[in-house]
Amino acid sequence: MVDENFKKIICNRIISLRRKHNLNQEQLAYQSGISKGGLNEIEKYLKIPLIYTIAKICSGLGITMDEFFKFKEMKDFVDKL
Repeated sequence: MVDENFKKIICNRIISLRRKHNLNQEQLAYQSGISKGGLNEIEKYLKIPLIYTIAKICSGLGITMDEFFKFKEMKDFVDKL
């Protein structure tokens, strides 16, 4: 079972990065090689992306996995484990 807080942190991170890169869902989905519907479900907290999907999203954004996971909310979450 996925922790709901973790799911929201990951999904919000994707939304935040997509907006930071001035992309809409269709553009990020295309650049990442994933479906727009799948990205939409992630952004609506309906599903948690697999690490493979996160890697594809990072590629589409032109960032590393390290950059994806280095942010305050993730650090705070990990510190509470």
